[in-house]
Amino acid sequence: MTEAFFNLKKTAAVGVDGVAWSEYERDVEANIADLHDRIHRGAYRAKPSRRQWIPKPDGRQRPLGIASLEDKIVQQATLWVLQSIYEQDFLGFSYGFRPGRSPHDALDALSVAMTGKRVNWILDADIEGFFDAIDHAWLIKFLEHRIGDRRILRLIRKWLRAGVNEEGQWSQTTVGAPQGAVISPLLANVFLHYVFELWIE
Repeated sequence: MTEAFFNLKKTAAVGVDGVAWSEYERDVEANIADLHDRIHRGAYRAKPSRRQWIPKPDGRQRPLGIASLEDKIVQQATLWVLQSIYEQDFLGFSYGFRPGRSPHDALDALSVAMTGKRVNWILDADIEGFFDAIDHAWLIKFLEHRIGDRRILRLIRKWLRAGVNEEGQWSQTTVGAPQGAVISPLLANVFLHYVFELWIE
């Protein structure tokens, strides 16, 4: 977990909870030990994400969810565990938010497929507001196919239900995974794996 702290440190100077990385780092070993203990006792509480709006090229705005410092640390440690499981399951044509893969790799693979095989059609789809619309109940069901540890599932539920803090006002989240959270891209890929990619294959 200490390694997760130093890898995440560069993402923000201050966490959503107002705790500065430099302040947390001063006694990092004790802070990580305390966090580890709270997780194992069930006393760890996920904090609401801070809502930030990012302008999109078309004039609309994309909601970004900024997690607290400790949530980022725990999410990164959880991500490492889940990636080792799901990287075995995800299909070869899945490129988004995966280690060692990029949009350029996806375009290269598409080019090779189009020039090396007979292609009758190409499906180009963009799921509008995907991160904001992920169904929590279905996501947990999908995760339960591979994750038997109830503690991991409990952590994920805590992050999904933590809500959003926007200008000092808390609001409940019943769907979606906050864009900007460390764990969200993997959760999105798990959801897509079951509802879209297995069907495509």
